[in-house]
Amino acid sequence: MVPSNESMTSWIEDPGVDRWRGLSLSELGVDEAFVNVTSTIKETLWLYILNEDCERCPYQRHTILNTGETILKMSTKRNLKFRVLTDGGADIVAVSNHRVCEDVTAELGEFGVYDFLLEQNSDDQVSCNLTTTKECVNIYLPLAAILAGLAILALASTFLTCVIKKTIMYCKEKKTSGKVTCEMSDYGVDDRGTQVSPKMTKHRIRSLDTFRGLAVVLMIFVNDGAGHYWFLEHSTWNGILLADFVFPWFLWIMGVCIPLSLRSQLKRGVYRWRILANVIKRTIILFGLGVMLNTVGHGSDLETIRIPGVLQRFSVTYFIIAVLGICFTPRTSSAENRFPGSGFREMFQDVIIIFPQWIVVLSIVAAHCYFVFFSPVPGCSSGYLGPGGIQDMRRFTDCTGGMTGYVDRLLFGVNHLYNNSEVTKVYQSEPFDPEGLLGVMPSILQVFFGVQAGSILLNHGKCKSKMIRWFIWGVINAVLALVLALPGIVPINKNLWSLSYVFTTTSSAFFLLCFIYFLQDHLRLWNGVPFKAPGMNPIILYVGHILTYNLFPFNWTYGKMNTHFILMIENLWTTSLWIIIAYWLYYIEFFLSI
Repeated sequence: MVPSNESMTSWIEDPGVDRWRGLSLSELGVDEAFVNVTSTIKETLWLYILNEDCERCPYQRHTILNTGETILKMSTKRNLKFRVLTDGGADIVAVSNHRVCEDVTAELGEFGVYDFLLEQNSDDQVSCNLTTTKECVNIYLPLAAILAGLAILALASTFLTCVIKKTIMYCKEKKTSGKVTCEMSDYGVDDRGTQVSPKMTKHRIRSLDTFRGLAVVLMIFVNDGAGHYWFLEHSTWNGILLADFVFPWFLWIMGVCIPLSLRSQLKRGVYRWRILANVIKRTIILFGLGVMLNTVGHGSDLETIRIPGVLQRFSVTYFIIAVLGICFTPRTSSAENRFPGSGFREMFQDVIIIFPQWIVVLSIVAAHCYFVFFSPVPGCSSGYLGPGGIQDMRRFTDCTGGMTGYVDRLLFGVNHLYNNSEVTKVYQSEPFDPEGLLGVMPSILQVFFGVQAGSILLNHGKCKSKMIRWFIWGVINAVLALVLALPGIVPINKNLWSLSYVFTTTSSAFFLLCFIYFLQDHLRLWNGVPFKAPGMNPIILYVGHILTYNLFPFNWTYGKMNTHFILMIENLWTTSLWIIIAYWLYYIEFFLSI
């Protein structure tokens, strides 16, 4: 329903009145409305509902409707469809001969009041009419106002920074070197893979910290609730929303840094076995820390403790990619000795150097495709990628996630998987863990795309060369995602970590790094605020925001907390507090690395 002009003037989602036709609007929560069902038909009816978020789902029985009025609270988060039946014996229905009237689409809005009238005409035909008696509030105005305010702050910060610092820094660097080289990394090597001379000025590649900081800030914001806007949260099954980009961006930027770190250590003469020992140590710490964080708010019962998780996925993918790098990364940084011809070497050296690793990674991806699409799953069809549950009239009710879900249930057991996912609620399916075992295999590809980006950083000197290559890799991934997703061959699915999901998020990562690098390291128009410092202490912020989730001042409530506006304010408060902590740590020069 379209909000009225009066409602649209409310920037804080104020419905304007406390009561409407005897209904207390204060009893409504966020994304809720009242529906007054009035039936003049002198027989018992049943209301069935279909949520648009439930793909290929049947109508689900909602409530009984007696003659007279029935007041219902309805979710306005996604559009609904109503179906009224005379027979309520089945909990789900696809097609029914007992339908009273045609399906009614309900586009309900927050704090709205609606009449759903069921009446029988003189010719014994039944009509079902949904009308608005009180307009909903506009939930997008608070978001627009907050985004506008943040944009103004960001522009003001950037402008002041440029006015105060840019000219002075540029002139100083120009006098020092005669030529500013934004290609210098902070790892003791330049971007052509040669040892940095002590006389040459080293510049940290600040865009990497900014990219990582953007990911961690978004993760804190999303985990805290994202204002309870559905399009800022995770998608239920197929599809992709804002929150679905954060985790793969983290994995990808981790991959970018792996070759930089390895190259630096190898050039310093560190033995490979010592590097491997540090990798194993870090892997164990990350995995153990992830399992520990899984007990926050859920208890530490060993019979039900969740085993997979975010940091666990980080640890396993990091270990595999780092070991590949240790085995195949040459101590010399150029492909010159192995591939003659300066033109070929200059153009493809970023791929040539890591080509053996590409072969291993693509073999892992091929094995994943075989397991997912061709391996038989008991009671399910091979290659099934659906959520199971009530989808397709419960045809695959115990097949949630196909082979991906089956492996987790077999190895970990249902009690050790994530059991509070949205897919379980929407599809009434069995527990499914989005960070399960088989998802590690395409995640390895995700991380290795980051390694490719890091290889470009190390092996190409000019800013233009880097950005062109990042852009090309972004286009390649975008095309692959479209080829797989548009025909429905492999839907974009974060829960399954499908290949189309990997290509989509990797494409965005290449484009985003290219953009940030251009602004920050090439043009130097942006100092990375407010993401720079969070990107230099990501593990503290990630662990800290989980441990303090229900602690003041990181979390607070005021009143009913039943509007997007107040929830967004609280979520931004939490996120801002962690940004401030990150900058304080940056100021005292405290940086934690595992």
